[in-house]
Amino acid sequence: MRTELVIIDSARKRGYADDDLLHVIANAIRVIVQSDGMTMYIGPDRAGRIMEVGTIERSGREIVAHAMRPARPKYLAEQPRRSRR
Repeated sequence: MRTELVIIDSARKRGYADDDLLHVIANAIRVIVQSDGMTMYIGPDRAGRIMEVGTIERSGREIVAHAMRPARPKYLAEQPRRSRR
């Protein structure tokens, strides 16, 4: 079951529609869990433009705290695979 999603002002500062942010999360082509606790969703907005949307989890809620279009190259590049030893 998905936690409650809450969009805060920092994710809205560039003027993206909430529906676009939610669309990216629901249709992510890549999900990256970062060491700082933020989860980055990389995927298309409703017009098909690739965005990055960052969330953090607090008190059982997923907080949408970051959004940027276009997604930065570091999130689009193929992640290196770790060797198994």
